[in-house]
Amino acid sequence: MSNFRIIKLNAITSTNDYLKKRYKSGKVLDGDLVWTENQTSGRGQHNKKWISEPFKSLTFSIYRQFNGLLIKPFKLNAVVCLGIIYALKKLSIPRLSIKWPNDILSENKKIGGILIENFFNKSKIKASVIGVGLNLNQEKFEKLPKATSLKIITGEEWASKIILDALIPLLEEYLFMFDFQDSSILDQYQKILWRRNKTVLFDMDGKLHEGKLKGVDESGMIILQDQEKMISKFNNSQISIQYGD
Repeated sequence: MSNFRIIKLNAITSTNDYLKKRYKSGKVLDGDLVWTENQTSGRGQHNKKWISEPFKSLTFSIYRQFNGLLIKPFKLNAVVCLGIIYALKKLSIPRLSIKWPNDILSENKKIGGILIENFFNKSKIKASVIGVGLNLNQEKFEKLPKATSLKIITGEEWASKIILDALIPLLEEYLFMFDFQDSSILDQYQKILWRRNKTVLFDMDGKLHEGKLKGVDESGMIILQDQEKMISKFNNSQISIQYGD
């Protein structure tokens, strides 16, 4: 029996907002998973819009209640990324990676993203709304040259329900059965981190800088090395890693 209670909506402004409203009204249950093929006002990191054509993408959100478990936000982000990556690998999606902190890539282009919104109680995560968006069959991405879809990558049409059914077992394993204290989470995340040990451009305060991406630390801060071999750490509100060839 699944830990998820699946709710299908024909259309919704935002699956994350839908679950947040239910949380605030006390009408949400642990494991609620709401999904749609037509999200009209999706959001990404830092309130950026998530734009997708109706019925050509999969968007869903999960409500997970943690009951006082000591969980670091980055580890939650990492296990969701890993669950999605491993599920897509089983579907033979090629060259998968994670662009820090939570973009899902195939062939070095973005096929999806994650938005996690946490509720805290005395600095501990009380509950989370975990939003996922995946580009399935969209073929044109205006002014988004680094975006792509599963159809562009594979040449095949993908049904939303098939993708969701593939994702659910892995997300259930990671969100309900995985030990969040397991140190291997960071190692697994590092192995599929896009551009690790390669030079990247990053935007900081509106200016572009260059550095070697060495990895991430336990709190999810990115580790960069400059030309003088100096190491610096940043969170995702301080810098933005740029796409490159």
